[in-house]
Amino acid sequence: MSKTRLWRSVGIGATAAAGMYLFDPDRGSSRRAKLADQAAAFFRKSGERIGAQARYQRGVARGAVHKAAEPFRADEDIDDNTLLQKVRSEALGRWPGPKRGVEIDVDAGTVTLRGPVTRERAQQLVQLVAAVDGVEAVSDEMSVSQRG
Repeated sequence: MSKTRLWRSVGIGATAAAGMYLFDPDRGSSRRAKLADQAAAFFRKSGERIGAQARYQRGVARGAVHKAAEPFRADEDIDDNTLLQKVRSEALGRWPGPKRGVEIDVDAGTVTLRGPVTRERAQQLVQLVAAVDGVEAVSDEMSVSQRG
């Protein structure tokens, strides 16, 4: 018997076995339903994974475009509201101190800090705020307390 003929016979036998399994009069209906459910779940999960990966890659591309355009934005003036959001996200996000009670105001690029903090935490926050792009000056009006 040649290899081609052997593989053809094996294929026919496997097809016949699958047909008997799926079209069994007693349990074939439930087997087909289970197979359909499994196939639908597989395709749904695959689609979700592909969608998540596409969203991630879209974010990576947006970040790369934003990073590449950064040198061209350096001369732009930032309005006070945008600068306030940048200070909150960049400086307060890295600051290890408690955020509650700290007030931040921005006026023409000058950031004013108020609230009760310890001396060390106040110095850290002033340094972090001063490092944010667009901050012209930092006015430290924080009240130094034993507990921040």
